[in-house]
Amino acid sequence: MRTMAAPDPQIEEQTADWGGPSDQQAEEALSIGRRLANWKSVVSFGFAVVVLAVAIAKGGVDPTALWHNIRRLNIGLFLSAFLVYYLTFPLRGYRWKVLLQNAYQGEHSAAVDEMSVRGLSEILYISWFVNCVVPAKLGDLYRAYLAKLWAHISWTKTIGTVVAERLVDILVLSVLLAATGLLVFHNRLSHVGVILGLGLALAVLGIAILVAMKTMSERIRRVIPARFVDRYIAFEEGTLHSFRRLPLLLGLTALIWLLEGTRLQLVFSSLGFQMHIQGIPFAPMLFLALGTAVLTTIPFTPGGLGLVEAGLLSLMIFLGVPKEAAAAVVVVDRILSYWSIAFFGFLVYLLSKRSHFRHPV
Repeated sequence: MRTMAAPDPQIEEQTADWGGPSDQQAEEALSIGRRLANWKSVVSFGFAVVVLAVAIAKGGVDPTALWHNIRRLNIGLFLSAFLVYYLTFPLRGYRWKVLLQNAYQGEHSAAVDEMSVRGLSEILYISWFVNCVVPAKLGDLYRAYLAKLWAHISWTKTIGTVVAERLVDILVLSVLLAATGLLVFHNRLSHVGVILGLGLALAVLGIAILVAMKTMSERIRRVIPARFVDRYIAFEEGTLHSFRRLPLLLGLTALIWLLEGTRLQLVFSSLGFQMHIQGIPFAPMLFLALGTAVLTTIPFTPGGLGLVEAGLLSLMIFLGVPKEAAAAVVVVDRILSYWSIAFFGFLVYLLSKRSHFRHPV
């Protein structure tokens, strides 16, 4: 899961109007090439490499056995996992359109209605690519800005819809994570306490943010510097108004997470492995998918690189999966969930008319 970061101070300082930064200022502040060369990005990739090295060393995985497992890959099932995973993007694009329509029910509603699910999915995919190559979730800001260029809507209010999307993700994830954790681990919950605790903390934080926005709006506006008040109001409206049609949003989100678990199930099957915990066939897969999604909320590395691999490997070994088999699952699954986005996302970023701060035609 990709989470929303606080707006970058550099971008905030360069904002030209209440709707967001000018094209030239945003191009400078959100430049992917510049961000890749930034020392923070270099450090984050270095940290990911260290985490991966430590995980491999501690796991004691035999490279020969790992390669033997990977060579057994069933291409048909692997492509099925690929298809299931990429099916989540149009669903996410449709969900984002619902959020935008909720937030823009008055001004700009016609422009938002004309935004296609295909175009929104494309922008969302580009933002995931950005999150895979730079730290601190810059892709979420980039996504909101590309939507602003497309439909001439408020950048700040659109950031609010992205925040609302992340809050819905966190709420559904925490419920499913707790339910599958109870099914899979029973009296061993303390062994996965960090992941469960982080998921619960994110849910509590999300609810607290919404409650504070709803009940303390006037107080918050009074303590914000005057030049930021209009921007905060737009952000608040974008966030709170997005929660209209909540049952639809929750249903779409639950379906997305179930597909994430299905992807992991197909990855296991493509390698000829099965994992059943006390006769429960799917719950472990869903828990693993949700657990790794929680790890991506830690913004130290791009796309959770290093942290997800180490966490997924540890969880599977703890559940009794042989370490070479677990390592093979990690390699194949991350080819889908990280490296395919890094590769295909780069191509989409280069070729898409919706990137590079160009107005779509």
